[in-house]
Amino acid sequence: MKKYLTLLLLLVAASVGYSQNILVNLDQLDGIEITPNNVFNMQVINNSGASHQVKLMGSIRYRNSRLRIGYTFYTNVQPGVNMITRDKVSRLSWDFSESALRELFLNYSKLPEGNYEYCVALSLATPGNETQPGTPSDACIYNRANDIFLINLVDPENNAKLHENYPMLSWMVNYPFASALTYRVRVAEQKQGQNPQNAIARNPAMYQDNSVMGTSIVYPVTAKPLEKWQPYVWTVDAYYKGILLGGAEVWKFIIVDDSLLQSVPKDQSYYEFASHNGDTRLYATGQLKLKYISEQANDTLKMQLFDEDKKAVNLPDSIVSVTPGENFFVINLAEKIALGHNKKYDLHIKSKDQKEYIVPFTYTNPLYLK
Repeated sequence: MKKYLTLLLLLVAASVGYSQNILVNLDQLDGIEITPNNVFNMQVINNSGASHQVKLMGSIRYRNSRLRIGYTFYTNVQPGVNMITRDKVSRLSWDFSESALRELFLNYSKLPEGNYEYCVALSLATPGNETQPGTPSDACIYNRANDIFLINLVDPENNAKLHENYPMLSWMVNYPFASALTYRVRVAEQKQGQNPQNAIARNPAMYQDNSVMGTSIVYPVTAKPLEKWQPYVWTVDAYYKGILLGGAEVWKFIIVDDSLLQSVPKDQSYYEFASHNGDTRLYATGQLKLKYISEQANDTLKMQLFDEDKKAVNLPDSIVSVTPGENFFVINLAEKIALGHNKKYDLHIKSKDQKEYIVPFTYTNPLYLK
């Protein structure tokens, strides 16, 4: 009995050593979109000095998702480096977490959008394809499927200035199976200081439809009305039977009012604020051009900016040095501050001798002018 146990332990130890001397290498798939045509493209490095039949079990698992693809196949490996391709795979069996994922991958050669882990475990097999005892050798790579370039927004174009309150949103899809897809359309406000990507990700949707069948939709009258001069962002995501394939870029548009644009002066003269002191509200198209006559040496002006709710707005370069006599200076609002288009503000100015002035103005974003 003792001899029998010793022999069994030696056989187990030998198989463990063999499996650890046969390694899987997935480097040639790192950063490559995985399809049924290349998913088996890997190296098996056999350092055992003998030929073996091995069992390989692969899995593609998505982070924070139940989506999973698995397979099992057998192949023979010779000593040295073995390049595994589809023609060297035998007794292949697939396992999918859901039928739609099987169709998507095997029929259309596509993976869902998202971060996934692709792992392959190798173990020795007997001639009857039974797995021998031992610790499997495995390898993993991490990748992301993201088909942003297969969905292209068409209209309204990026940074469009629209005159209709219920615009048509349209897009193009480059999938060969586009007729089998549904789309999610989202429209959201873009707030001050946000880029389009942050706005669509963080702000509640003004309008969202998760089951659009075609490649265009008119902003519905039943949705929250779009306001003039409020920037909006929109995007489209594509789904195959509930599985996210990818999304388009995020584009921006705004509803404009021509009557107001015609009343805004584009060329501004320098405004002598000390002689008016708040009696006139200016239109500031991207900048304020101010004139100040100083009667003392080494004078300085300290400025504070407030919105119409009396909240302070950060104003870079808030201290201006002036010289005796006439002084002309420009405050570049569009370059340094995120102000709301067609919103009212008050610029408070205090001189070195504690005289205070107010410059009321309505800000006009020059990007929104024709």
